[in-house]
Amino acid sequence: MRLQLALLPLLATPVKAAPLDIFDAGAAALTAVEQWFGPHDELVDPDRAHLLVADGDEEAVVHELTVSQGFSDYHGAMAGICTLRARGGGADDTDNFVNTMKRCGKNSVIFMNSPVYNIRRPVKIRLENSVLSLSGWLKFSDDIEYWVQHAFDLGFQNQKLAMVVSGSNFVLNGEDTGGIDGSGQAWYDYARGVGNVHGRPMSLALIGARNAVVTNWGIRQPQFWAHIAVDSDNVVYESCYVNATSTSGSFEEKSWLQNTDGIDTYRTNDVVISNFVYQGGDDCIAFKPNSTNIVVQNVTCVGGTGIAFGSIAQYDGVKDLIENVVLKDIKLYPSDQCRGYQGVYFKSWIGEEVGHPPNGGGGGYGYCRNVSVEDVYMEDIDRPLALTAGLTYLDDEHGKHKYGMFEWSHINITRVRATSTGNRAIWLDCSPTQPCHHIRLKDVVVTPGKSDHPEIHQVCNFVMHSEGDGLEGCKPNNSTLESDTGGTM
Repeated sequence: MRLQLALLPLLATPVKAAPLDIFDAGAAALTAVEQWFGPHDELVDPDRAHLLVADGDEEAVVHELTVSQGFSDYHGAMAGICTLRARGGGADDTDNFVNTMKRCGKNSVIFMNSPVYNIRRPVKIRLENSVLSLSGWLKFSDDIEYWVQHAFDLGFQNQKLAMVVSGSNFVLNGEDTGGIDGSGQAWYDYARGVGNVHGRPMSLALIGARNAVVTNWGIRQPQFWAHIAVDSDNVVYESCYVNATSTSGSFEEKSWLQNTDGIDTYRTNDVVISNFVYQGGDDCIAFKPNSTNIVVQNVTCVGGTGIAFGSIAQYDGVKDLIENVVLKDIKLYPSDQCRGYQGVYFKSWIGEEVGHPPNGGGGGYGYCRNVSVEDVYMEDIDRPLALTAGLTYLDDEHGKHKYGMFEWSHINITRVRATSTGNRAIWLDCSPTQPCHHIRLKDVVVTPGKSDHPEIHQVCNFVMHSEGDGLEGCKPNNSTLESDTGGTM
């Protein structure tokens, strides 16, 4: 079955929550959120401090802004009440937006109720003890040449950012009807056939955020990755939605929707992702280096490359880790737009540096451990459970280099029902220099879609077995049959 989600409505059955109920996401990892701690500025990477400076002019006159004071349910006290209207007529709203955030970004509730706010340049805002209620859309322009030259530099993988939010104790609420429109079609056509094209900006980045909630927030047509949390602590994504679709391309062409990740985490601790719906052509959720203490529950991924641990160990001599991750109640399907390439998969780089990020690299080390994957349903996925310890995105370098030193261990996968499209159902291709260990499967049924090559139904290369690990039928095999996954493995 292939599912197709329309761009609107955002959710077929919206999840309503009282303003502070979203802090009760059911994960012990986020108990600190309810205490509304202040910012831990000493934890912010000084190399990214330039991303944390709020843009805008507090004294600028914004004719479309009204400011008052009133009782806020969010604060349980009096707070600033700011309402920003769009200028209308296709006019640029960027300056009004950043100037409003500069003026109203502390101890306030900011309402943005117009249908569309036109954003024509990168923006960065800082919120402290505030709520941004956006029932309309921040619509980013599609001037590719401008964005490539002016989007903010993230640093990691030479990537770019369109909108940066930093601060502490804040809520971004899309009210089930609003969020970001990235005008992604222009980007999909621009990057068609090539992965990680330089300059495509991520739609929404939380940088140095503490005790932050993104709720009922939609991102449609993201330019690149939709969400990323960087150098942040105690973050909740609740009832969010990402949809990347295209009017060009075909079902067999992955690259026209490549790099439209849903939610990624990088150097971030204590995250809950709950009630998330994704349709696109790449990772539904991805845990990048130094992602720790994460709970993901009730997620539906339609099309793309599933839920990814990594990629990781891309930088030579750099230690990375992913630790303490729980996935529960996950559903994965292909769509009419894009195949389901992977389901739940783990990917680390080759053992030597070849080329440069984003598509080259390697030679890092570290570990991923203490992972629990429970209650997963997958339908017509090419590689339902997969791991590679020899990743590179350079087409001419595949299979030419030694596997890496990154360690995959203590991964428990329980109660999975899946069907694959081909012969490969379970494919764990670990490193001979750092074999996978303590990998356990229980009540896992993955049915191959083909039977002409049963020798690759379950492949475990360099996996240390233990009694009762559920991998009794998983044997080494170096066949390259069905190993092409569009550059993602």
